[in-house]
Amino acid sequence: MDKNNTPSWWTAPTRFARRWLIADAAPMAPAEIRRSALAALLGVLIYACILLVLPLGPDARRQLAPLGASAVILFTLPHSPLAQPWSVAGGLLLPGLMGLGCGTWIANPVLAAGLALGLAVGCMGLLRCIHPPGGAMALVMAGAAAQGLDPLTSLGAVLANVLAMLAAALVVNNLVPGRRYPLCAPPRPTPAQARAPMPTGIRHPDLAAALEELGAYLDVSEEDLEQLFNRATHHAFQRQVLLECRELMEPPGPTLEFATPLNTAWALLRRHNLSCLPVLDRHNQRLLGLLGLEDFLRHVAPDDGRPIGEPLRRLLRPTPESHSSKPEVAGQLMLTPALGLACARLDTSLADGARLLAEHTQPVLPVLDEHGRLAGLITRPRLTRALYQHQALDRASHTDDAAD
Repeated sequence: MDKNNTPSWWTAPTRFARRWLIADAAPMAPAEIRRSALAALLGVLIYACILLVLPLGPDARRQLAPLGASAVILFTLPHSPLAQPWSVAGGLLLPGLMGLGCGTWIANPVLAAGLALGLAVGCMGLLRCIHPPGGAMALVMAGAAAQGLDPLTSLGAVLANVLAMLAAALVVNNLVPGRRYPLCAPPRPTPAQARAPMPTGIRHPDLAAALEELGAYLDVSEEDLEQLFNRATHHAFQRQVLLECRELMEPPGPTLEFATPLNTAWALLRRHNLSCLPVLDRHNQRLLGLLGLEDFLRHVAPDDGRPIGEPLRRLLRPTPESHSSKPEVAGQLMLTPALGLACARLDTSLADGARLLAEHTQPVLPVLDEHGRLAGLITRPRLTRALYQHQALDRASHTDDAAD
């Protein structure tokens, strides 16, 4: 028994099921489940009533089993490309024709069913009318033809079932709040929306290009993808507003001690291509200060226009005597909190961190934990990227709200 009181014999099967059997699909909201169940009930009743009143013979008015699978798609996923009128009509009629033809002309029922299904899938993919129940329709019609049923009657039954189900879907889905059927094209924008500036973010041309590059079939409409992206952008903006320094900081990397010689510190800065290095206390690893390139340059300003190389070499060259008139170690050059070094805490907001860096000339913002130890660094380029992304998300979020 583990800490969650889950039997050990149950852990392995559960892990296997989650890894290989259970789809990582977004759950349906309880309200949407209730709406879909009610829509399916009303839709099938309307579908059956339409079949009863059609001026056809009893064999042509019979309810075909594949339409039950179509009902699940139409009344549960009405915004899916699989549920749109051409997908339903073409995805049922074409497989029906394939099944009737193969069942009539091929004596072997297994070969007839397999060929009908293969041709149906190929035609649906080629004509962009993929509808999974079409596979069942191909098998049903192949079996009906093999049993000697009249092909015209069988084809009439397919056509009647398709028309009745589409009519039911058209009525029911437009009565359910939040649904619009069919969803073959996005709604025409209002004049105010048409004049709105293009927001920073993904829009229809971007989605169309990405879907074309992907080359795979996605069971979601481009309009739903666009709405999903807009909502995700809004949530990302809200998350960015509440971002803390702990979420943006980078690992400290190489560090110095107070007594690190200046030539060693300079070599570390050049080797790692850094603008500054933190100086830590050897014993408790607390931050003492920052040593940056500017700290070196303040002590080697050229005189009378002479090159800076020689003064810098003199600064970095250790003094052999016990006393020196120039700085010798990192602690003597570093910028400390007493001299205006700004530091942030792990829970400091991103906005406050940006303000601290804006008010000081230091190249990075040290982030300290609750014990005053260095937890990470926030560089100006990293902060700039985060703020730019925040601004872009803000513009996109406000523009999407205005469009809605």
